[in-house]
Amino acid sequence: MPSQDQLLKWARSQATTLQQNIHWGSADYWVVGPSVSHEVAARATAAIEFLRRYAGPDSEWSREAQRVYSRYYNNNMIGTGARAVSDMLLAWAEQVEAGVIDIPETRAHSELVAVSTDLLGQVRRLHEDRTSHPAAAIMLAGAGAEIGLRAVAESRQLTLNERPSLTAWARLLRTNDLLSSQDVKDVEQIAGLRNAAAHGHFDELSRERAGLMEQQVNFLIAKLDQLNVIPRADETPSM
Repeated sequence: MPSQDQLLKWARSQATTLQQNIHWGSADYWVVGPSVSHEVAARATAAIEFLRRYAGPDSEWSREAQRVYSRYYNNNMIGTGARAVSDMLLAWAEQVEAGVIDIPETRAHSELVAVSTDLLGQVRRLHEDRTSHPAAAIMLAGAGAEIGLRAVAESRQLTLNERPSLTAWARLLRTNDLLSSQDVKDVEQIAGLRNAAAHGHFDELSRERAGLMEQQVNFLIAKLDQLNVIPRADETPSM
């Protein structure tokens, strides 16, 4: 997942690149030469996709960039449309840098890192503490799994239409092709163990099952973080 600084750097760089092949025409609108029109259109499309991905598909930034560019493109005014997208990229970057808005995916990444390092570190210590009941580690691991699932769903601006739970978040991500059927089954196993611990069904718990759950949650968090995969190098900032 690119850092916020990398994303802002790419947005400004792309905005500058978009403006390079555009000049003010005699008809009072921005124009591009015929030899670079396809290149400018491709860069504008990449910039719009960038805003869709990192500002959010339902954000005004994404919607307005698409609306404005499509309107000018359909009127054979590629230069004016691309220039408008360039200005929007710069304005978006300024607002992110000022802290007025944030980047949903970077927020989700931060939460996933916190689960992986801090929370699951506590799970490991509980698991290794022979005076601690396995239920404690299981409850904490389950909480980490739910935090991770919710963070990714919210970063993609997905709406949960049922009571929040481990399995509900997993089903939501599955419905949107972010998790596989097997992933959902694994989450259901995690949820089952957490429910057993929460309801005092201690005869169903053991240190071995707690250790297995820790591994499952570790694997799940790693997979969730990889949902923030960086697309092609020509569309997003290089790492």
